[in-house]
Amino acid sequence: MKRAAWSALLALALLCVGVMAASRGEGEILLFDAPRGAWLGSLRDDASLTVLEERDGWRHVRVEGWIKGAVVAPADAGVGASGGSDATAGAAAPPVPAAAGATVKGVLAPPLQAGGAPGSGVLVLLVGESGELDAEHRRVGAECQKRLDRKDRDIEGLRKEANQALNSSDNFREAASRNDQVKRELARQQSERQDLIRECRLRAQGVFEPAVVQRAISDGSGRFEFERVRPGHYRVVAFEATGDSPRSWSFRCDLETAESRVLDPMADRSPVAADWGIK
Repeated sequence: MKRAAWSALLALALLCVGVMAASRGEGEILLFDAPRGAWLGSLRDDASLTVLEERDGWRHVRVEGWIKGAVVAPADAGVGASGGSDATAGAAAPPVPAAAGATVKGVLAPPLQAGGAPGSGVLVLLVGESGELDAEHRRVGAECQKRLDRKDRDIEGLRKEANQALNSSDNFREAASRNDQVKRELARQQSERQDLIRECRLRAQGVFEPAVVQRAISDGSGRFEFERVRPGHYRVVAFEATGDSPRSWSFRCDLETAESRVLDPMADRSPVAADWGIK
């Protein structure tokens, strides 16, 4: 079925939705035509869904809803009130040619120094570049870094205090108790720092979301592809959501013509990391 016709049959379509994207209370539900397939659209997180099956971390669902207007003519559109055929009304609409544009391909490669596996199963965003976007990204990044620096100063102070606690009293039990208390506070502050990093990464992704042109999911080798991209200036960004040290990727992509591009993991890498390189 052509994608143009998909929206008209939304109530009957069987789609695949990533488990993480489909979880409630996290904003929108992203719809794909197959596990790690092409992005079709998005729904509100309280949309009516019926789960048909779950496989390899994906949910096969039925979406129920209404759309305004008809994109595909009903089967009996050519039958008049008398039951006869209306040749004009029943004629098939001429095919709509596919929109012209470039194909943009790339790979979420691991850093050369760190090694590791490529970024597989990661949501990749093709974003329209602009001065306003860059300015907002810098502003949010500076704010996050300032909060992290403040938290790091607190943690460093607690580490010094923990080292000194054992010598803070001639009473060993009292000194040990003080040391344990400081260590508990240190653990709490370190946990808050990890929460802050997750919050900042979500804010980084939120900066790019309003300017998203297309979405894709990287395959098992980290490869992704966008089709029918019009000439313009873009950034390709991706945020890994799992792992002890989630990674991000950011590429510059300037298309002067409709000629297809393969992004170079090194030469096309943006000098500013999508998540500002916070760790």
